[in-house]
Amino acid sequence: MPHLVRERLFFGDINDAIAALTTTAADTGGFTHLLSVVSSASISFITDCRPGLSIPTEEVRRVVAGEEGAPPVSAVAPGRLLRVVERAGVGLRVTRMAVPLRDTEEENLLDHLEPCLDFIDEGRKEGNVLVHCFAGVSRSATIIVAYLMRTEQKSLEGSTIPTKWVIFQSLLWLLLQMNT
Repeated sequence: MPHLVRERLFFGDINDAIAALTTTAADTGGFTHLLSVVSSASISFITDCRPGLSIPTEEVRRVVAGEEGAPPVSAVAPGRLLRVVERAGVGLRVTRMAVPLRDTEEENLLDHLEPCLDFIDEGRKEGNVLVHCFAGVSRSATIIVAYLMRTEQKSLEGSTIPTKWVIFQSLLWLLLQMNT
């Protein structure tokens, strides 16, 4: 079951994402936006978790590093997929942004953070947002912490943080924001 963080903002795991995409709005609390931060941007990453599961999607936008219109991200190799935005789920009613990031220290969440936070902002204006990763622990929690730091001017001490790596990434993001 997704965890309520603030009004219209939840975080959870892959099972929460499956529920949001496979049930009607009334059954899920009305998730209109889903931020997926998992190893692959493909919806098949989610459907492979449940044999026989099929989730309809319609791609809206694909952002690839180095292509026209893509933001400059120095640490990302040209040609790497940065994110996909699509309509998904029952009746294509959920706007899903998928950011392909593995749960490893080698991944740099900072290169993807601003679009994630902007997506959450926009989603909360329209309805309920679910931020999820596979287990609902590291990547989704990092994004939620960064979002609270940005929108509520929270410090790291004022946020719940599960791991040292999350602390490091969140602190680094905050320092970079202070220098811009």
